[in-house]
Amino acid sequence: MKPDRRKITDLTILAAALAALVYFNLKSAGAPADSGGFRVITSTTPAMIEEMAYAIRNKRCAAITAWSPHWMNAKLPIKYLKDPEKVFGEAENVHTIVRRGFEADYPEVAKFLRQFKWKPADLDSLSLMSYECGGDFDKAAREWLKRNPELQAAFLKGVRPQPGAKLRMVDIGFYNEIATNRMLKILLEEHLGCEVTNVSTTIPIAFEALANGTQDVMVTVWLPNYHKNEFAKIRDRVTDLGVNLPGATMGIAVPEYAPVESIADLKDHRDEFGGKIIGNEPGQGILLLAEKALEVYGLK
Repeated sequence: MKPDRRKITDLTILAAALAALVYFNLKSAGAPADSGGFRVITSTTPAMIEEMAYAIRNKRCAAITAWSPHWMNAKLPIKYLKDPEKVFGEAENVHTIVRRGFEADYPEVAKFLRQFKWKPADLDSLSLMSYECGGDFDKAAREWLKRNPELQAAFLKGVRPQPGAKLRMVDIGFYNEIATNRMLKILLEEHLGCEVTNVSTTIPIAFEALANGTQDVMVTVWLPNYHKNEFAKIRDRVTDLGVNLPGATMGIAVPEYAPVESIADLKDHRDEFGGKIIGNEPGQGILLLAEKALEVYGLK
């Protein structure tokens, strides 16, 4: 089937317009006039990462909202600033959440999902490979599985095929999430005989879809803080299969060579950082925490 060139053109135009808007936002927004402080600038995750990469190439300082796991941690020489006031909380755990009744319907799949456990560095490597493959998530997932046979064996240990199982896996479209779900899709389809559909949507829709049973599985729920509010609304209508990735973190990151070690240190280096912390997409919880950090550490 030939690609729809009109759709491709439309997407290209949209991407160019978005990139221009983000570029204007980043370049024109500094700290509030006469404040001598910092402000959080919203952008997109790719634009935020490119700003950091540009700063590093030119030996400049930049501060971004960052989280682990993500391929940026494997690609860029960055460090997370200390947060003694715990504005960003302790380390998060990533949970596997399924709709009610899922375990009874698909016991072998549930067993597989309970055994799906890895570390931030594992996901960092998978998402970096996906990035370096130009977003070919299937190609990256297969190569990652080839390089990590021990993890694949642990995920599948003692799990029997469950042919005919039709699974709907939902995520919110972040690179890490898509990479994870594509890798799991390969294992579920080729080793358990399942039919898997991956859907990306917004946070509220994803959580409500799990609660009302129109989606089956979400393996990227960050608790106890990042998805706290959304999960609280559906807790009694879903099943938590447990933690699949411990030690996820959020915070503010800077180049490794930057002359700061804690968020509070930024106060004495406003000019070097341009008075701004570059954030990701509007509406994300990490941006609210970054705004709070400015207040707590007296950076406004």
